[in-house]
Amino acid sequence: MEPLTTPHLFRDARQIRALSPGVYSGLRESESAAAYDRKAAIYEAVVGWPPYHRIVWGTSAARYGEFARSALAAAGGDPFAEIGCGSLLFTAEMYRKARTGTTLVSDRSLEMLRRAAKRLASHAHDRPARPIILHADAVSLPLLSSMFSSVLMLNLLHVPIDRAAIIAECGRLLIPREGRLFATCLVKTGRWSDAAMHVLHRAGELGVPLTRDEALDMMIGDWGLIESCEVEGNMTFVVVRHAG
Repeated sequence: MEPLTTPHLFRDARQIRALSPGVYSGLRESESAAAYDRKAAIYEAVVGWPPYHRIVWGTSAARYGEFARSALAAAGGDPFAEIGCGSLLFTAEMYRKARTGTTLVSDRSLEMLRRAAKRLASHAHDRPARPIILHADAVSLPLLSSMFSSVLMLNLLHVPIDRAAIIAECGRLLIPREGRLFATCLVKTGRWSDAAMHVLHRAGELGVPLTRDEALDMMIGDWGLIESCEVEGNMTFVVVRHAG
């Protein structure tokens, strides 16, 4: 099994378990199960179908990729993290290029991470250094504070999670006064799909639907300032800078 090559990112590297080549866990074995483990295939079939985003949410998979690349570029040569990365449906391609800073991708679902690892491995001949794949809970990541200049969260903040705890954790990870959170979140905009959000919330697939202003208030926590916000259909694309 590959040794952990970046112990400097972790609070206690001795507590990080190697699960498979390039895949590590910061969770105890008893904490392994996650909701998306059993519905990873269905999720990919739906969310991986490009018309779904255009028809239902009024946005596009291409827009996610563009936003993600801007987050990676903002990291420069510093460490970069994608939290709630899932199976890297929208971001695997951008990790093909080598970069000087450490890249870490993390998710609570081990099945999603297995799929992510396969996507990255399919391009292994092009990429000198793959991202670290970390199985961990976004509310309490086993990472040192103030280490990342850029954190990406695609489509995590509208699922049933502890939003406040995750935003607080992002603030802890980011470098004060210069770190940035790049996050997307579904919001109510008056489109017909506002009703779909409420249906999915009642079914336990989405968290409580938010307006744009409610989402922005949630994303800044007690540490951030909104640097930019764009709304496309029901999806909001937000950059939050750490205020220090």
